[in-house]
This record gives sequence, structure tokens and C-alpha cells, in this order.
Amino acid sequence: MYIWGKVLVGILGIILLLFALGLGILTFNVFSLLAIQKWIVDCYMFLHRSLLNQALSAIGIVLLVVGAVALFRTLFPRGRFLVYRTDEGEIKVSFDSLHSLTHEALRGMEEIISVTPRVEKRGRSARLFLRLVVRTDASIPELSNIVQTKVRERIERQTGIVLDDVKLIVDLQPKEQPV
Repeated sequence: MYIWGKVLVGILGIILLLFALGLGILTFNVFSLLAIQKWIVDCYMFLHRSLLNQALSAIGIVLLVVGAVALFRTLFPRGRFLVYRTDEGEIKVSFDSLHSLTHEALRGMEEIISVTPRVEKRGRSARLFLRLVVRTDASIPELSNIVQTKVRERIERQTGIVLDDVKLIVDLQPKEQPV
């Protein structure tokens, strides 16, 4: 979903929750309408009584906006890229590119049935987790050394990013028997 779609969904969600809260308060007569009206008038009169009250309300508004922005930031994935600095400038490499390079590095290895990479950003470097499904006749110690070396070399050669770790999670799956 694009960024503005997420913002719109978040705003609509907040509006629906506030509407449901108001409807619940009115339906179950938690507060009478006259009490709500009196509270609104009292707040208005308090905020316009002096300059100090207006300054405090402005600070409160700023804090509420900062809180709302902090909540909206949780809707968006941050750091879905790694920054590689060169003498000429900086290059941002997306996690999707690292996933593609991982698949390309392991293409053609018959022992591996499937690969699911996950990149974890650690400061300015990365850690790569690979979930491998391999055949039961594969030698896991040999295969793990080959996989870690191939993936690390491919990513370093293509992007210049040095991986801290290449962690493997290996699942075994037997060869399929012909019917």
C-alpha cells in the first residue's frame, strides 16, 4: 500500500473509533448531552481566560500532534534499505535487491528446494537470515559453508555492503517419490 493510502486508512480508522466512542457514550447515556455541552463551554472559557492558559493549550496541541505523528510512523516500514557510502556519495540498496541477489547466488544448487531471505539492519551494516528447505540427502555442514560463502561474496561484490552475519535456518524435506 502506498504511503498516502496508509495515511488515509489511519485517519479513517481514528475517525471511526472516535465516532464509535461518541455513539457509545450517547447510546448508553454515560454522559448527558447537557453535561457534554457544559464541559465544552467550560473548556472554551478556561482556554480563553488568560494568555498563560492559551500558551499551555498551544503546548498541549503540539504534544498531541507529535504523539499523532509518532503513531503514524509505526504504520510505515522504516529502514527498508541499507546505505553504502562511497567517495562520490551514498548509495541506498533496498532489502528487495538483497533478496534478489541471495536467490541469484543460490540458483542452480540442487540440494536447496526453497530459500526465504530476511534482512535485519544493524546500524550501518546488515545481518541476513536465510530459511532453507533442503533435501534430506544434503550434507548440512558442507552446504551451509557453501551457501554462506556464495551469498556473502555475491552481495559484497554486487553492492559493496559487508554482511555481519549470514545465519541459516535449515529445514529438511525428503525427495519426492515418483507416483
